[in-house]
Amino acid sequence: MLCKIPAAFVLLMIIVPGAGLCGDVKDEKPDTLAQYRMEEIVVTATRIASPLENLALSVSFIGPKEIDVSLKNSSTDLAGALPGVFIMRTGDFGRSDVSIRGLGSRGRQSLVLMEGRPERMGLFDCTVTHSFPLHDVEKVEVVKGASSTLYGSGAMGGVMNIIPRSVKNSLEIDLRAAGGTYETYLSSGRIAGRKGGLAGSVSGDYRESAGHVDNSAYRGTDITARGETLIPGSLLLSVWAKYFDGYKEEPLRSTDDPSMVSDTWNDYKRGSFDLGLKGEGDAYHYRARYYRNFGEHRFSDGWHSKDATDGFILYGRSEPIEGLEISGGGDYRFQRGRLPDKPDAEWDKWEAGVYLETEYSHRERLTLTAGARYNYDGVAGEEVSPSFGLVWRLFDRTSLRAVAAHGFRSPQINELYMFPPSNEDLEAERVWNYEMGLRQKIPGGLEMDISVYRMDGENMIELADNPSPPPMMRFANTGDFVFDGMEVSLDGNWRGGFSGNVSWTKLDPGRWTKGRPGTKIDFGLSQHAKRYKVRLSGRYIDDYYAGNDSTDPIPSYMVIDIYGEVIVTGGVSVFAGLNNIGDEEYSIYTDLPGGQAGLYLMPGRTVTAGLKYGY
Repeated sequence: MLCKIPAAFVLLMIIVPGAGLCGDVKDEKPDTLAQYRMEEIVVTATRIASPLENLALSVSFIGPKEIDVSLKNSSTDLAGALPGVFIMRTGDFGRSDVSIRGLGSRGRQSLVLMEGRPERMGLFDCTVTHSFPLHDVEKVEVVKGASSTLYGSGAMGGVMNIIPRSVKNSLEIDLRAAGGTYETYLSSGRIAGRKGGLAGSVSGDYRESAGHVDNSAYRGTDITARGETLIPGSLLLSVWAKYFDGYKEEPLRSTDDPSMVSDTWNDYKRGSFDLGLKGEGDAYHYRARYYRNFGEHRFSDGWHSKDATDGFILYGRSEPIEGLEISGGGDYRFQRGRLPDKPDAEWDKWEAGVYLETEYSHRERLTLTAGARYNYDGVAGEEVSPSFGLVWRLFDRTSLRAVAAHGFRSPQINELYMFPPSNEDLEAERVWNYEMGLRQKIPGGLEMDISVYRMDGENMIELADNPSPPPMMRFANTGDFVFDGMEVSLDGNWRGGFSGNVSWTKLDPGRWTKGRPGTKIDFGLSQHAKRYKVRLSGRYIDDYYAGNDSTDPIPSYMVIDIYGEVIVTGGVSVFAGLNNIGDEEYSIYTDLPGGQAGLYLMPGRTVTAGLKYGY
């Protein structure tokens, strides 16, 4: 598959010479027409705010403007527009499982964080992805490639971090209500305020739909509250709480016999609590956090479970001498869960890790990073996860980067103990990510990013034939994998409030092709004017299979959406969106548990319209 990659380099050689690769940009005449964005700041790659141009890791993000004109139903679904990210789902509502560079496994091989805090179920270590609606989200950042040095177990394919809206004004009010196709109703509200060193917000979201096919209804409620206050010593104390209640019916697969009837449903209740303390100065930054995730799940097959995870996160960063930054920290996580209907069905496990990372910058041209984590899992034992990075700013508009980083995922309670296929001898899954990249600013308000990578992994945990049955199948470390890939993105901002983006993702997963598209193209064009907003966006998928070894091909597809909004008066606006405007018939392979993995038909053309109020 990657034999097609050189064409992108040909395009690069055509575009870039005029942008400074063939000479120092200081020799060029000033370009008065160029409209460059201020350097983007991201937090996920280093745990504190850092300029994107200083990072060796590949980072993509979706900011407030894109979120404001999106009709996606969850933060994870929204991230599917980023290069290297693919979302598995059964419809517009319900689960939207993240796969980064081909690694996902229901949010277990790629982490989903809420402002840096892991959001995972205690028994399965998976993420209930539809429990993250967009009513209080300011930004979604995705770090691609192994990131276990900072984030520990599960950060193999990458990390997705959902960053909540900050409170900037003394009073902020946002309300939204909409309706649409398939008896869909959406509503959300947020009230926030700041006075001196005290700030807080409360927000809620309710979504309901009859679904696009039989047995695909959805109903979900999410409530979030946050507060922070300055305390003596220039410390910031924060508290955060969240509760989600969601009911989702799962339809038949598109390959099932039409005479079959599905009665599958899932009922999730999830809650979170977070208490944090943060301090910073000119040459230091530190943070301490305690968090708790908990939930209760009931499924149509009789499943009933309760789980909880308690964790601590410590982090610090300092600059002892100019040009040298040292960061380090540790984390601890205790998971437990039980089946209330079975008194003896109760399990727990723990793991802890410490890490250290150094960053050295030389004359603002060369930045070197090196770090390592020591992790200990109460079952799987020790794991060492190193990482190395380099950023070389060739010119003012051109930088090269390189990364070698290790990632791992410890075996979880469901794989170790819970079911007949369990196996207490499992080892951690492991991967090395090797990557080279280029960031380039181009006259005319454009920025380009290119990444070429290899993911070299081993010990994937999957169900395999048991050589000593019963049971016939058993969880096992099945072997090695090599994923090669390339990501190219081009973003632009121009006068008149215009912005646009296009990205091309190429993934060669070797024989592991099931549910991993080989080609993905995303594109969008927006205008944010004084009285209106409009966005056209779309996605093209090809080289897509429902089986490994390129078997069971899935037809390629292109889906295009459009959104428009007009301010009526004051803070009131009307908006409307048309998704899948071409009424494309297409299916997505989704890795559902319980033998339900397969192809699911996506919605056809849908219309949504409503009102907004903002103050």
